[in-house]
Amino acid sequence: MAETRTSRKGPPRVFYYAPDHNVPSWGIGMLYTHVRLLRSSGINAFILHDRCPFRPRWLKMNVPRFYLDRRSFQPRRHDILVVPEVVATGRRRRKRSSERLKKIPCRRIVFVQGSSLILAGLGKASTFRELGYESAMAVMPHVQAILDRHFCTPSAVVPPCVAQYFFADGLKKRKRQIVLCPKMNCEDYPIVAKFLRLRLPKFGWRLVEVEGKPHQQVARIMQESAFHVSVNCQESFNATVPEAMAAGCIPICYEAFGGSEFLEDGRNAYVFLNHHIFPLLERIMDLVSNYDRRQSQLNKIRLAGRATAARFTEERTKQALLRYFGLLLGM
Repeated sequence: MAETRTSRKGPPRVFYYAPDHNVPSWGIGMLYTHVRLLRSSGINAFILHDRCPFRPRWLKMNVPRFYLDRRSFQPRRHDILVVPEVVATGRRRRKRSSERLKKIPCRRIVFVQGSSLILAGLGKASTFRELGYESAMAVMPHVQAILDRHFCTPSAVVPPCVAQYFFADGLKKRKRQIVLCPKMNCEDYPIVAKFLRLRLPKFGWRLVEVEGKPHQQVARIMQESAFHVSVNCQESFNATVPEAMAAGCIPICYEAFGGSEFLEDGRNAYVFLNHHIFPLLERIMDLVSNYDRRQSQLNKIRLAGRATAARFTEERTKQALLRYFGLLLGM
């Protein structure tokens, strides 16, 4: 969607800052989703990127965008800027964009999707209020509790959602393949990937690594695969895990930060403590070698996983967004 010139008059607008990042990340996908859901409810929301004409190639979501390096972006003091927690200080690799982000003269909200990223985003500050943020959106209840207890930041939970195109019949016949999604700076990934590349072919199974693939293509791969392995230790809501649940692709994963809020070992996934690599790999090899005999048990897990994923709907996200922005905008 073409860039739109901002007006100097009219009701407040909401700008979601999204870094110019082309590696698939549902964290960025959620920024775009928020904008789409707000606009569908009559709130003027936009994505804000660093440099024109950037847009993420992996995400098919067409919403209006502005750019920090274009004069057409003219924010007003009563507009609202939403910034991801990891870039809350406004520091960016590109100095010019960094300075413009820090100087935007409007109300500021921080969107906290990862509790492990809070301190990195704060820089030398001890609270988000010191950086000029009036409140926060927290992606999960445990993140809200962390903000309240340790960072003196008023917040509300705006839960994430699973993209509808991931949902599929969990009981359909599946290929003997395991989906492995990359995670930047994940030290366990190369160990797990190398082990599975060596072992799975001996059992007639295939490892599918989905690095760089479009989001909808990842959904199709999960819908035809038996298992999804995630060794992400950082996310408060590790999106690939509920996405796999929706697709009927059983997750084998770490609990990460806060995963206990929706993960139940042996019921909707196979869950391990962070960095327990070899217990996780041993479970994978047991499931692979006994796959045919485990179908009844696996089908129960698939159905329970799908029910878990169904809790994270766009409608639930939308209603929480409207409550939050309704208070901010006096609606």
